[in-house]
Amino acid sequence: MSRTYGLQDEDRPDYALVLDEALRTPEIRGLLAHSAVSPGQLRNRGLGAARRISGAADTEYRTYASLRQQTRVAGRAERVEPLSGPGDQEEHGVGVLPVLAVLTPLLAGVAAAAFLLIGYGLGLAGSRTPTAGTLITAGWTSFGICAVSASAGLFSLYRTAAAHTASAPAPPAARPPAVDRAREAWLVSLRDRAVLPFLRDQLHGPDAPAAAGGREAGPGTAGRTSPAPASGVRTSRVRASAARTPRRNATEQPTVPAQTVRYRAAAARLSPEAAPTRVP
Repeated sequence: MSRTYGLQDEDRPDYALVLDEALRTPEIRGLLAHSAVSPGQLRNRGLGAARRISGAADTEYRTYASLRQQTRVAGRAERVEPLSGPGDQEEHGVGVLPVLAVLTPLLAGVAAAAFLLIGYGLGLAGSRTPTAGTLITAGWTSFGICAVSASAGLFSLYRTAAAHTASAPAPPAARPPAVDRAREAWLVSLRDRAVLPFLRDQLHGPDAPAAAGGREAGPGTAGRTSPAPASGVRTSRVRASAARTPRRNATEQPTVPAQTVRYRAAAARLSPEAAPTRVP
């Protein structure tokens, strides 16, 4: 006997979907209505025996897994990886220009604020020395450097983002139709030849209830059978006996024996005191 391929981890969600679909079929729902097993317990049993159950559809699963693996290998072969030679090595780490692009606007802005505050502060204090004018000029120069470096940094950032967007990897290609057809064939075989027979076996096993239309046997009633109805021959005999028995008319008086009549006539000729009180 050949060894089964084995259900892979990436295909277990498909197995769970097939199991849930089988539990929702009218046949299984009807059996569950008359069973002591709950749907949750039955689903847990199916998930626990996934490897054994899926072995019934092993042929279709082998075909599907083989086609899928071939498609993945062909896709990896089509992607040509760039080769880096001695003159084209990828440099890792942060260079000098990115650091200057970040620090130059920050330092220039701080210097501009400081020079302008000191220069205009000396002018407000009434000191018309050349130092105040020099500080003001240096402040505005630093402010211009800050603006230019900030604009250059923003432009570089925009170009880098656009380059990364253009060189983004293409989405994976769709699977070939042959792989999809093999997957559908495996799912159908898994449902009809593996999952549904397992569920029927579980519901018709020792935990299954009595047959539909029958009455469940209570404790102490095992082995008892209901009495059989009277046979047609016995019923016909009873009817024939009833037909031979004459019916008494409702107005007909009961027949009095002759000895009783003579006794009553003799008692009537006697005195009332001597008449007997009870007729034997």
